[in-house]
Amino acid sequence: MTRELELSTRHGSELVSVEYSLELAKDKGIEAGISTAKATDNFGDGIYVESIEEDPASDHVQDDALFDYKMAAASGVVAGLCDAIFVGKFSLDRANEWGSEKVNEFVVWVAKQHSDFKGESLRDAIQFLEDQYPFVGDKYTAEFGGGLQHHLRDFSHHFSLEGLVFSILTQFTGKVYGTNQNGDFIAVPVEEQWFKEGLIGGTVSEKLFLGTVRWFFHMASDAPGSSSNPGHGTGIPGPFLSIIKELSALPVFKNAMDSGMGLRKLLSKMFNGTLFAQVDDEGRKVLRRFNLRTEIGIVHGLGRQALPVLLNECLTRGCYFLHHLYLEMRNNEVRSSDDLSQLDMGVILPFNNSRVVRMVSIASATFTAVDLADAAIRAALVGVVIKGFDGKLFLLKINYVGVTRLVFAIGVDVKTVWERRASHRLRQQSDDSAGRATMEMLSLKPEHLSVLFSVERLALYEDIDRSKAVDRREKEEWFDSWSENLPDDCDLLNRGQVKERIEELVARDGNTWKALVLIELARFTPYDLYHFETESENPEGGPDSSIKRTKRPKFDSKILEELWRDVSGDSDKSPVQQTAKALNRNAGVLNGSRTKKIVGAAGTAAVAVATGGAAFTLAPVIAPVIAPLFAGSAVAGLSGAALTSASLAAVGGGALAAGGFGMAGGTAIIAGGGAVLGLVGGSGVTAVASLLTDSKGAFALDECSKLLTFCQSDFTQADMKPETIERIRQGLLDQIERMEIQQEVLSRRSEDKDLDKAERKETKKELSGLKKSLGYMRNCEKEMVKLINQKSRSKETVTVVKGDVESA
Repeated sequence: MTRELELSTRHGSELVSVEYSLELAKDKGIEAGISTAKATDNFGDGIYVESIEEDPASDHVQDDALFDYKMAAASGVVAGLCDAIFVGKFSLDRANEWGSEKVNEFVVWVAKQHSDFKGESLRDAIQFLEDQYPFVGDKYTAEFGGGLQHHLRDFSHHFSLEGLVFSILTQFTGKVYGTNQNGDFIAVPVEEQWFKEGLIGGTVSEKLFLGTVRWFFHMASDAPGSSSNPGHGTGIPGPFLSIIKELSALPVFKNAMDSGMGLRKLLSKMFNGTLFAQVDDEGRKVLRRFNLRTEIGIVHGLGRQALPVLLNECLTRGCYFLHHLYLEMRNNEVRSSDDLSQLDMGVILPFNNSRVVRMVSIASATFTAVDLADAAIRAALVGVVIKGFDGKLFLLKINYVGVTRLVFAIGVDVKTVWERRASHRLRQQSDDSAGRATMEMLSLKPEHLSVLFSVERLALYEDIDRSKAVDRREKEEWFDSWSENLPDDCDLLNRGQVKERIEELVARDGNTWKALVLIELARFTPYDLYHFETESENPEGGPDSSIKRTKRPKFDSKILEELWRDVSGDSDKSPVQQTAKALNRNAGVLNGSRTKKIVGAAGTAAVAVATGGAAFTLAPVIAPVIAPLFAGSAVAGLSGAALTSASLAAVGGGALAAGGFGMAGGTAIIAGGGAVLGLVGGSGVTAVASLLTDSKGAFALDECSKLLTFCQSDFTQADMKPETIERIRQGLLDQIERMEIQQEVLSRRSEDKDLDKAERKETKKELSGLKKSLGYMRNCEKEMVKLINQKSRSKETVTVVKGDVESA
């Protein structure tokens, strides 16, 4: 059954809406692939958070992306209406008129810059410039199609960068380049007489001067037409028509002069004015030339179209700025000008932000939609009069600047999304890599397990040999049970082989893994939970088996200490006992009972006793979670790593989802407190969460004390950087936050009137245990912060000392 509640998160004041279901964890275990036989009721109840949504009604002002997108759409509508009302349709006549006016004014201004110019009119200016700056290309008008076409076909008459290049090329090669009447590329040789008259320079400097300066002033004289028809003549092609004409000379456009409308013929008609010609009221054909003057007017027209596009951009970014300025001021409780320093300008400014990119895309799309709708409506209304949709009017009404902006906006948006996904994948890979590195640091590999089990086995052998006869039989029975449940593929070594293996592993993996082994050895409690069967009569007269606990046989702790020192070569006289004391000390720090004396196996402090001997303490971490085998003869008499290995072996090849490890049958064990971090995946996360609801908080106390002990170990100091501990701390914080949500869910569930008395009682019991677990985990997190700060200060001190030595 899925339910919903609202609760506050630990790291903020906002409310979240949580959907959750109360199901038996064994059901989830079955879904995860665990067999029905293994998914026993020992899992208890699990709480599964299915979705979390922000509540916009919270007192904390939320960053509502949907609101931003609505504002962007509104900006697009406003700008689109402004375009429809004030810009109007594009007019080629208006563009030509405006361009002609500006070109005419420019030509007169250029002529007046010459001291010997005495005229005032445009005709005078054109005539003066033509006389002052004769051009070699004018001598070959006939070769390039006559007066109406030679400015288009002669490439040196193009007012563009390409035209300048061909002008200079003519000076150095003695040829004029362009196309004939069929559009084929030609090079016309310059006659000798024009060399003599100075139209072609004799030196390099003269050629450059004639090819550039004279070319520019001659283009100025040709731009407004000839002196015989000033302001209305053919003119010269602008940059756009020039480049298209030059490209049309390529062989791909060879069939341009066929009976159809080829590109070359189309360009000729555009330039001479017949393509856009109109018939006036008197029936006369009016030419509408497409030349430099027209192109200048079109740019001006596009500038008119750009105004509403610019307005749209400003409105969109302004809305984002004002909205997020409001959010920052509310959330930072700005009350005076001094509080403004608290604002994060990177969030407020509407630049370099994926949200702004998406808003601009929405605004541009909305603007273009309004613009197209306006053009279609006007074309349809005119079509009612002319009995047909006016497609020409539709095309003239479109704001092409807005369309271009939309294309670029979508391109930037797609690129941003792609980069974000790529960045997310890289970050995810980085996080996975970091998580894997953390799991490897907290995990014992099969070779490490081989050392651990071998040391425990050798210690048990020697302890049994030294035991009295009265205890020997019981110890041997326990040893046989323990040995049977070791992994089948476990490589058990003798003392000499253990020494060699440790040397090899230290050379390969360093010393960190030794801390994990020592934690397991310190928690190793041989002969614990020893039991035997007795027979009693039942009412039917048959035997009834019952389990009775006996006093646990003693284990000589010195054997384990001496054996480890011998095979490992560690200088510490009692490494196992020191580790056990560290576990005990950290348990005391976590539960606030530093003075409590705990006596466990081998005369050392043992966390197992501190936690009341709960079944959780028998399992280092993960295996019993995935294979719930806390009860039954399969794990009788096992503890610590042996129980973990046996549990994994019982899974029968099942995968252990722990940071990417998929190891079967006892090949992995997390000994450093990784389970409490919630670093296991799949059903393991939920099962760990279920263990944290133990009424005494034993699992959390045990795991957190192991985690602190591992981080503090001398063996880990060389490899354990502050960044590594911080990564582990973040994993712990994530688990704490999950548990806080579970705590809230349990709290609400305990008040559920639909639950019967027994269920409510069980829920309250779980809630009590979870609160204890959370207390231990929070205390552990605080201790890890202290450890990080301590290591950071130590690192700074070493850096300073090193710098002083280098200076000396």
